[in-house]
Amino acid sequence: MKITARTLHGEVCHVEVEDHVFKKITPEKGDILDLPWIAPGLIDIQINGFAGVDFNRALESDDAWHHATKQLYAHGCTGFLIALITNAEEGYRKLLHDMAGRINLDPRNCLGFHMEGPWLNPDPGYRGAHRPEWMQKPSLRLLEEWWDIAGPLLKLITIAPEIDPEASAQVIRAGVEKKIQFFLGHSGAMGETLQNAIEAGAVGWTHLGNAVPANVPKFENVILHALAQPGLYASLIPDGQHLPPHAFRVLARSLEKAEHASRLLLTTDAMSGAAAGKTGAYTLGEVQVEVGADGSARLPTAGAPSSGRLAGSTLTPFQGVFLAERMAGIFLEDAWTAFSSRPASLLGLKHGLAEGNSADFCLLSPEKTPYLLATYHRGKCVYEAP
Repeated sequence: MKITARTLHGEVCHVEVEDHVFKKITPEKGDILDLPWIAPGLIDIQINGFAGVDFNRALESDDAWHHATKQLYAHGCTGFLIALITNAEEGYRKLLHDMAGRINLDPRNCLGFHMEGPWLNPDPGYRGAHRPEWMQKPSLRLLEEWWDIAGPLLKLITIAPEIDPEASAQVIRAGVEKKIQFFLGHSGAMGETLQNAIEAGAVGWTHLGNAVPANVPKFENVILHALAQPGLYASLIPDGQHLPPHAFRVLARSLEKAEHASRLLLTTDAMSGAAAGKTGAYTLGEVQVEVGADGSARLPTAGAPSSGRLAGSTLTPFQGVFLAERMAGIFLEDAWTAFSSRPASLLGLKHGLAEGNSADFCLLSPEKTPYLLATYHRGKCVYEAP
């Protein structure tokens, strides 16, 4: 297969795909009009569910798995992590057995698991939509149990180290030896606690700015402490709801313009209402969620459903990268990198428009309004716009 397209740098290139990889990429001198844009497939490290399918509940059929993954392809996503939120130990066992079996048999665009719980801070200001009764201190026993079930599919764990700094450091070090990445999140870790977690091997912060108390000291707060760590990545949700546009702009630009290397990651934190096409009641595991007319996903509250805590988002990956570009005022190429090759690199994947890499890419309309023309995974067209 051969394609001529324009990169997000604006360069024209001829792309040759063979045996699922980019065999040859040749720059073209001069300018050719009316070419599609080509960019690496989007990688989302936090998908709770999608297109009406809740990954935090046992799937009813293979059709549900195929539907959700197919819809993620239709939104430019060639790789994602299933985010499993806080659950009881037996609940985790059942979900991991079920989903790991599906991934091993038919992985499609799923890369593995992001365990967002149960090692989180149960304080109301930090727990978000997670159920505090299932939260617990970090445990090597539980880590090994997860590993016995899912093995290398266990890619990322979010942890709040302040609930037990010593146990957290032990778990982080043990997980890093298995090539698991650790992020902090739903956490009040600052100062020495934060630094010790980083020294143990933690490398990022999950949805920075969210799962933080509404009122915090103006200087001694987790957002500033996380930004002050020069090597710490942070993911942001660019839906305009988890972070208001002005806050998103400040955080995104701070992370993107970091002194040594960009630390910005983008994620949807999508739940089953994303790309589902209607408002109303959905689930996020054992939690009931209401998707409102504004697209927000919230825990319902008596008499005022729009005032409940946010519980994931209905954002889609392709939509998210352009919202991030506009809200942060950064180049499209930078936003796309934060949603593709940078999270892929964090997961140890060779991803991007380079010879020898897996041919995972999107073709975009060159028109002013963003439009996904096609998605390719391992050199095969898995979505084509009607």
